Amino acid sequence: MSALPSRRALAAGAVLLGGAALLTPLGVASLRRAEAERGEAPAGSAATPAPAGAAAPGDGAVAPADGGADLADGDGGADLADGGGGDAGPPPFEKPVWSAASRAATYGGLSSDACDREMKRRRIPHAAAARGAPLVDLPVRLTGPLHGVTFRGDGVAKPRSTSIFDIADCRLVLALDDLAAFLATRGITEVVHVSMHRPAPAGTVAPKKPPTKAPAKTKAKAKAGKEAAKGAGKAAKPGARAPKEPAPARPSQHALGLAIDVAALVKADGTRLDVKADWHGAIGAPPCGPGSEPKEPTPHALALREIICAVHTSGLFNVVLTPNANEAHADHFHFDIKRNAHYFLLE
Repeated sequence: MSALPSRRALAAGAVLLGGAALLTPLGVASLRRAEAERGEAPAGSAATPAPAGAAAPGDGAVAPADGGADLADGDGGADLADGGGGDAGPPPFEKPVWSAASRAATYGGLSSDACDREMKRRRIPHAAAARGAPLVDLPVRLTGPLHGVTFRGDGVAKPRSTSIFDIADCRLVLALDDLAAFLATRGITEVVHVSMHRPAPAGTVAPKKPPTKAPAKTKAKAKAGKEAAKGAGKAAKPGARAPKEPAPARPSQHALGLAIDVAALVKADGTRLDVKADWHGAIGAPPCGPGSEPKEPTPHALALREIICAVHTSGLFNVVLTPNANEAHADHFHFDIKRNAHYFLLE
């Protein structure tokens, strides 16, 4: 029997965080039952250790994301169905506290086999992407909607069947599955993205895996071999050093298939929340919390902020970048997972 809870149990679970929570298949109890019976503190108020007996990231099971806010049904948050914002103002904003149990860390720590099993267990519609993304650990393409939400490439990212910009690593796909479940509660049926995977420049190499400790004998032989190599170079001038080779370029999260650039969110009635046209922010200003008010507080601008702040609070992605970050992000939101990062960033 699988160590993972049933799909129905996972889909039913949620934990409340302040007023900006999200709905996820990773919870293990209902929202109000968790409040009434356990009286838990907001998940983002402190780093929460993984429950006793919970599987550690990477060992084949997806652990509950107790270190971050769960994607809940949006109680207290702006409702996209009525334009967002409302008379009550924006929901309280709480920064996520990094934890090994957060979803970004959990997904990033999965092995390829464990990630593949989780995709299949969730019945995520996908197909293997055999070519075009050599630095992506487990490249796949989405072949259908997630929780009724379609991820559609625009510009360079189309058509889906052939574009290398539609390729994603399995770990990003799990995060997008959670994101889609939340967006569906806001009436979103389509995510328009500029790209997920982007080819790396020539000479870029994939990150190396952490080295394993060698046995003592192996180390001794390596040391002896190193000394012999030094003695063999008698022809070299004293103090001469071999020229250092330039370090290979580090790949971006897009090159690893662990990032997505979202240009717009589309509702069932055709209403389009366009990042470039509707954000109304300022470079350097905080996207959430005090001072984050848009230049023009339109319903679309407030709705976009409510979504961004809830996603960041949840700990679903390590990095969330908005048009407030710089000119390069003027027309999209950037979400990414970093497999070895111990932080969350919002700009």
